[in-house]
Amino acid sequence: MEAIEVGAGRVWGPWPELMGDRRPVLVVPLAPGREVPAAEGWSGAEVLPRLQEEWSAAFDGLRLVVTRPDGTAWYDGPLAAARDWARAVRAHRTLLIVTGPFTAPYDLRPAAAAGRLSVLAVPARLVDAH
Repeated sequence: MEAIEVGAGRVWGPWPELMGDRRPVLVVPLAPGREVPAAEGWSGAEVLPRLQEEWSAAFDGLRLVVTRPDGTAWYDGPLAAARDWARAVRAHRTLLIVTGPFTAPYDLRPAAAAGRLSVLAVPARLVDAH
C-alpha cells in the first residue's frame, strides 16, 4: 500500500480486504471527488447496506474501476489485490466499499469507533485486462 499526495497531506491508497466470511471489501480513504451522498446508496457502517445495482465495480487484476450511477468513476486506479481477493470478487459478485475520514490504516479504527464510516455494496466483476 502506497501513500499519495492529496491536497496538503498524504493519504494511503485503497486497500483490499476480506471479511470473515470471505466477502471482498475495499477500504478507501475519503478524497476530493469521492463524495458519499446517502442519495447514491451510502449508509453508516452500523448496518450492512443493500446492494446498489446502479453502481458497478470492475477489476482486471491490476486496476479497479468503481462507477457511480451517473457513469462517472468514483475510483479508477491501481489496486494491489491478492489472488484470494480476486477470487472472492468472482465468487460473491459484490464489493463492499468502506470509506471515511482516515488517511492511513491506523486511522481506521478511531473513525469506526466514532461512527464516521460510510459503506456501500456494489455489483462487482472480474474483467479481462486485454
